[in-house]
Amino acid sequence: MIRVTGQAGRFAIVWLVVGLFAAVGAQCAAAGYRADPSLPVLLAQARPAAPPTQSVEANIANLHQRLQITPPQEAQFSAVASIMRENARAEAGAPQGPPPNSTAVDDLRAYIRYSEVELAGLKRLLPALDALYATLSPAQKQAANAAFRQGPGG
Repeated sequence: MIRVTGQAGRFAIVWLVVGLFAAVGAQCAAAGYRADPSLPVLLAQARPAAPPTQSVEANIANLHQRLQITPPQEAQFSAVASIMRENARAEAGAPQGPPPNSTAVDDLRAYIRYSEVELAGLKRLLPALDALYATLSPAQKQAANAAFRQGPGG
């Protein structure tokens, strides 16, 4: 089981999530979502910085390589990869932003809806990641811990 302690641990988990959903950020940009310039700057600053634009497949391949997944671990890794793909599809289908001429309240509501989709994805991912982590060797666990602490694209 993965244990997260302290603020640094929670921060690492947040970056892991951002990394797992980096592909969705690229799809938001590709869809042409632009924030309404009439909205207060404070709202724009409250949003997290856009993650690097990597595809979910690149993230999966990178994670597979960094963890040096062995043949007996492929089934557990495959489950994690499958959920990562599912989550990317779910986020791509989620409302990406408020409609043009929306209010600050509409913007916040859209952000909450999108965040709820992300949270649902994390809840789906946790059991599969926990099962994979349980099969990792101590060296692989160190690699996983380092990869997850580095954040997106790390």
